[in-house]
Amino acid sequence: MNADMSLADEPPEGLVRAQRLAIRVAEEFAESVQPGMTERQVHDAIDERVIELGGTGVWTPTVVGFGIGTLSCFPTDVPSVRPLWNIDLGTIDVHPITQDGWWGDCTRTLIRGGNVPQQQALDAVERIHEGLLSSARPGMRACDWYAEFRSALEPTGLVPLDRLGNIGHSLTQDSSYDLGYIDAYNATVMTGAWAVEPFIGNHLYGVKREDVVWFGPSKVTVIS
Repeated sequence: MNADMSLADEPPEGLVRAQRLAIRVAEEFAESVQPGMTERQVHDAIDERVIELGGTGVWTPTVVGFGIGTLSCFPTDVPSVRPLWNIDLGTIDVHPITQDGWWGDCTRTLIRGGNVPQQQALDAVERIHEGLLSSARPGMRACDWYAEFRSALEPTGLVPLDRLGNIGHSLTQDSSYDLGYIDAYNATVMTGAWAVEPFIGNHLYGVKREDVVWFGPSKVTVIS
């Protein structure tokens, strides 16, 4: 990515297209997946859908987890034949690449059935995520954003599940993580694109939501 792009108040059009592709695919499958479908079936269908919609592939593997599979959401997770139950949670993490080389990154959690604790966990991550988006401001450090997350998480009784102890990372046109993670130790002032992805749960299941935020010098934009 051109270094000057990170100084702009508006996100690059290519980034917006890539992220809208990621959101479209993640939300399509969060809506359409049916009990009985396996992680592997949904994973393969997502990758096909990315191509159908004009993407060239994915920059890191698509992650799909159902039931206990929602306890991990990491690129090394291999989709299994584990099916979605009729009372169950599932996570879908999509990373498309567009024709012009831009990267998107979006996670959505789906729920099937009427399990009250599962719904409460999903509601909690949605509230936390919305609060993080609302608190984003120009000149903010990654560690400060993480502190907002920890404060919001405390009253829920849930725990953070990310194995690297973060809630997101920087993102550029053809690279990621260059400016590090959104964690307690990264004092980097956030500029350009950052994927924010709180991932929380308990010993039975996890819930996660992810979107990309653009940090300009005087304006912050949630790409939607």
